[in-house]
Amino acid sequence: MKETPQGGWVHYEDYARLKADVERLQSDLQMEKENEDRLVREWQKANNEVYGLKTQVAALIDDQTRLKAEVERIVAFGTHTIIPNKKLQTQVERMTDEIAKLRKAGDNLERVLITKVASYEVANASHEWRAAKDGKDVQ
Repeated sequence: MKETPQGGWVHYEDYARLKADVERLQSDLQMEKENEDRLVREWQKANNEVYGLKTQVAALIDDQTRLKAEVERIVAFGTHTIIPNKKLQTQVERMTDEIAKLRKAGDNLERVLITKVASYEVANASHEWRAAKDGKDVQ
């Protein structure tokens, strides 16, 4: 038997068993502390990853908002330009038709002028030939 600091007597076998229990419990406590430290590190790592993901999600939301606004701007631009473009296209088609008519009229006028000039030259030449034949001065 051995005396304990708390007083009284304890059988040595009980003391040895209690000492082994204390050592086992201290070892278990140390393992639990190490597990707790590991879990805290893992939690901090996971928390950092979550923060990084939150930052990425916020950036993606900002991009999505910016892209939605850009799409709305482009759609609005398209909507505003379709009507004027249709009007311009109609005007261009009308002007193209007018140009084609003017070209046709110009071609006809050219034929008429060529015919008239040729007729005038023939008539004039005939007139000059007669005048020359009659001995008159030709101008």
